[in-house]
Amino acid sequence: MRYSSLSLKDVVCLCAGPRDDEAWEEFVSRVGKPISLTIMRTACLWDQSSRSLVDDLVQVTYLKLWEDGCCLLRDFAIQHPNAILGYIKITAANTTHDYFKHRHSQSSGGDKPHVSTSDVDPAAGSEVHGSEERIAFEIFLKEIDERLKHCLTGPDQERDHTIFWLYFRQGMSTKEIASLPTIGLTAKGVGSVIERLKYCIREQILGIPSDSDDDRE
Repeated sequence: MRYSSLSLKDVVCLCAGPRDDEAWEEFVSRVGKPISLTIMRTACLWDQSSRSLVDDLVQVTYLKLWEDGCCLLRDFAIQHPNAILGYIKITAANTTHDYFKHRHSQSSGGDKPHVSTSDVDPAAGSEVHGSEERIAFEIFLKEIDERLKHCLTGPDQERDHTIFWLYFRQGMSTKEIASLPTIGLTAKGVGSVIERLKYCIREQILGIPSDSDDDRE
């Protein structure tokens, strides 16, 4: 059997069956990079993106996907074969957010039980129009955009807004963004804008006053 010729749905179903190392290797080869990139970009929102941390969260994501013998992923793949990758990316993003929220809760001395955003399984993937996953994702983006508006100041608000979403939604690098004629910044300048807005949004999400010296330290 040539696993490379199989659909992702078929590969997932094989992985959920009796032990099949080749099917697992094929699965990892197809979804490994999307998972890593999703975790890296999500971690950047929390001002953390070390290689070792990303690698650890990749493994945690695989464990979540493989819970209960991969039954949830298999069932989702059968019902929504065109949305599997979107489902996996959202799982990776949720895993990353869960990690940082839990770590912040511990560092803040919080005593509330940690609830994973992955505990509720979506009925459909992010690519499916009108699905719970897609609706939740759009709500999340709107929330981020609302917080972003409070971080935009000065005469370059529209430019900075564009830079932020070109980086986090379109996946463009700082160099690619800087090359756009309407930006008028170097790659370093674009990076500075992203870091400033990212820090501001993180402060709002965590409820940290912008002048908190302890957090900046």
